[in-house]
Amino acid sequence: MKRLAAVVLTLAALPALAVVAPNDSRNLSSRYSSWAGGKTNADNLVTGLQSGTTVMLMTTGPNNTRSLAGFTPPAALSAEATESALSKARSTLSGMGIKQPSADQMQAALVGGEVTLANGKTRMVQGSVGAAPDTVATR
Repeated sequence: MKRLAAVVLTLAALPALAVVAPNDSRNLSSRYSSWAGGKTNADNLVTGLQSGTTVMLMTTGPNNTRSLAGFTPPAALSAEATESALSKARSTLSGMGIKQPSADQMQAALVGGEVTLANGKTRMVQGSVGAAPDTVATR
């Protein structure tokens, strides 16, 4: 009987969990907004990673130069996995002295690739999520 009551209570809580999820995404997005170069990029990262859909990023650098990048993650990630992937990507770039990454640097930290450092040298990094085949683009 106690098990049945526990199951009923758990099932009753499921609708409440579904309501919290959008707030979790907004909170996650807001935590990475500055690092990602703005709210739009942070929203694109969180939405794309959590839904497994294409992520498009655009950043503006020195002298109004623009960096564009896009990728599709190999699968949809949970909120926890999205947080972990973004945290690892930020940590990877921070370890290279990059605090405000360009779009292509974020892409490389997430799906793997070359990161161009401030001194012009490049460094290969393993992405925190990987990419779906044939879905990485930079300009």
